[in-house]
Amino acid sequence: MGNHLAPAQVEAYRRDGYLHPLDCLSRDEARRHRDAIEEWERASGEKATLILRNKGHLKLRVLYDLVHDARILDAVESVIGPDILCWSSSLFVKEPRDDAYVAWHQDSYYWGLEPDDVVSAWVAFAPSTLENGAMQVVPGTHRAPQFPHAKSSPGSANMLFTHEEIAVDVDPGQGRSLLLDEGQMSLHHVKIVHGSPPNRSATRRYGYAIRYVAPHVRQRGDQPWATLVRGRDDHGNFRRDPVPRGDFDPEVLAVFPNLKPVQHRA
Repeated sequence: MGNHLAPAQVEAYRRDGYLHPLDCLSRDEARRHRDAIEEWERASGEKATLILRNKGHLKLRVLYDLVHDARILDAVESVIGPDILCWSSSLFVKEPRDDAYVAWHQDSYYWGLEPDDVVSAWVAFAPSTLENGAMQVVPGTHRAPQFPHAKSSPGSANMLFTHEEIAVDVDPGQGRSLLLDEGQMSLHHVKIVHGSPPNRSATRRYGYAIRYVAPHVRQRGDQPWATLVRGRDDHGNFRRDPVPRGDFDPEVLAVFPNLKPVQHRA
């Protein structure tokens, strides 16, 4: 049986565009992931929230192993099928008592992936609470047409790299907070409207978002790269990611020079 979703859970995901909380890692496993990231930060002098945002699983080996975890893939298989590619993954760290937030947006606006057999598994390496800025979703918005987006106001603390946000009014009262214990995860659809408020707590909030796609999905523009994590890829819409043998593997960085960490000067 594994960690596959029950039919009622699949129906809820199709209807609402998200599902939570789902058991995934043990608390000890979640803490080990958090400790590995913080150890790398101390050794490198880098900030994980900046460096591990683009294909984090190709940078730290512990994250590469995580995107292959059967407990995650069983749940993902229940909504996009048995053949699964990991297209990308991002670590989101919210520092304590920081004004940074994630504006309301749809991932589909930025990613150009079609059709929408795309799901994000958001794994909590630490508890995700109301106080520390848990992700919020607006149920059912994945079934609406794509909404327009626009630049955030100048000086905004919006954490999105493009500093864009949805250009229609979103009633905050419609949002549902995805509260998670450490080690739990949520699933959310590529088109659902979501965001998150600032972290007002005294500790960091850690979430690792893994972006999974079915092999028949295409991305507009150049042929993208992805990691086959389960089943087969009979479509060839994605080039195969190299396999990292360790943290920041030079052979991986030779393929993706933009994955190199920025070296800070003293």
